[in-house]
Amino acid sequence: MPTLPTKQIEAGPTKAFFVRMLTRDIELADAILDLLDNCVDGVLRQIAKSKKRPDAKKPYHGYWAKINLSPDKFEISDNCGGIPEDVAEKSAFMLGRPDRERDAGLETVGVYGIGMKRAIFKMGRNCVVTSQPDSGPYKVEITPDWLDQDGNWTLPLTEIKAKLPEDGTRIVVTDLHETVGRQFDDKTSPFISDLTKEISRLYALIIEKGFKVYVNSKKDIQPVDLVILRPKELAKGRGPQIEPYVFVGDFQGVHVDLAVGFCRPLAKEKEMDDEVLVRRSREQAGWTVMCNDRVVLYNDKTARTGWGTGGVPGYHNQFISIAGVASFRSTDSMKLPLNTTKRGLDASSEVYLIALDYMREGLKKFTSFTNAWKRHEEETDEAFAKLQKGKPTDVSGSIPSSKFSEIRKHKDQGTGRYYSPDLPRPEEKHPMRRISFAALEEDIAMVAEYYFGDRNTDRGVVGKKCFDESLAEAKEQLQ
Repeated sequence: MPTLPTKQIEAGPTKAFFVRMLTRDIELADAILDLLDNCVDGVLRQIAKSKKRPDAKKPYHGYWAKINLSPDKFEISDNCGGIPEDVAEKSAFMLGRPDRERDAGLETVGVYGIGMKRAIFKMGRNCVVTSQPDSGPYKVEITPDWLDQDGNWTLPLTEIKAKLPEDGTRIVVTDLHETVGRQFDDKTSPFISDLTKEISRLYALIIEKGFKVYVNSKKDIQPVDLVILRPKELAKGRGPQIEPYVFVGDFQGVHVDLAVGFCRPLAKEKEMDDEVLVRRSREQAGWTVMCNDRVVLYNDKTARTGWGTGGVPGYHNQFISIAGVASFRSTDSMKLPLNTTKRGLDASSEVYLIALDYMREGLKKFTSFTNAWKRHEEETDEAFAKLQKGKPTDVSGSIPSSKFSEIRKHKDQGTGRYYSPDLPRPEEKHPMRRISFAALEEDIAMVAEYYFGDRNTDRGVVGKKCFDESLAEAKEQLQ
């Protein structure tokens, strides 16, 4: 039987479709932050190949990224080592990440290999990427003509003579989309101001470790202050004192380190009536979640971080003093509890669900403490006055190993230990007890009419009146 002819049909995507699908579900700010993530990942690669040991507290010292936005142009430049030319040729400009082993052993957040391209396409139709690794500078240009050519997926890489001030990368996007250009106009849009605030939150720890970020300014962005109150010496066993709850563990290739406690003294009733003070304090409360030093959730007060679930009360203003940080670290970024934008939490991650159990345990300790001292918060002022501000990420290393307890749950999934402090409790100077008894409905109605002239008076009010009358008579007879 003769073989019938076979034809090849076109099954690849058009560039227009691919670009539209790639960029539709990411916000503009997240696209820009993807580029900033690349800068930080570049620093980690530089540190890894350097023969000099970095400062343990300031490993990012000397590295920077500068972002400039205007209605006509976007530019980001850094001194983070540049993209090696062979990486540019083989993978950096591909729409996906073919080399999963490139950053083996490094705590990066580069997962899918689409961040740079997605950011460029999100902003405009023309881009020049100039990079200077130690082998020398080159440029790659993406043009509107290239975007319109469906059959051509290759890009020209051109070696150049003009050097950047330092080894690093500069990305310039022009021919901006109209909506993007409007957002980059700081005279009419709050976008640049909001982006600056977002960077101060999401890169707080990285900036504290020495990295500098500039947005349309010669002044570098200052990080938000992540604070937890603690005594000078932790876990010294000198009776109850206000200390953080701490958990550390290793599960499925991810190291977990969390601490929760108080970021300020308990709020007094007078403060709770001041909306401005409450709003300011609310900003410091809640859980901050980090993955490889990047903040993916900032001061969250929802069920995602345990509030209102598993026996923890829902967040309300009474708890404006409670704050915690949960840190996840891994050399395999696919194992981190990150969503595809890397700016949000994957709350279904198995590792995160394990950590969430201990986040709840910590919350319970401090919500219970807050409830116990309600209406006499001023009695805790002396205890809070003895505390000092500390970094949540430093707490676990300050507690002697002997003071930790081994976990009972999740032992089949990894190893972990926790420190649960003995917090002070108020003395019951005038303990209250409940009285409860039953009586005939007709008799209760009769007593209600006798005292209040209304047979339908609430039963609790009737019972309280009977007790008060009996107490007054008893005092008169016995005193």
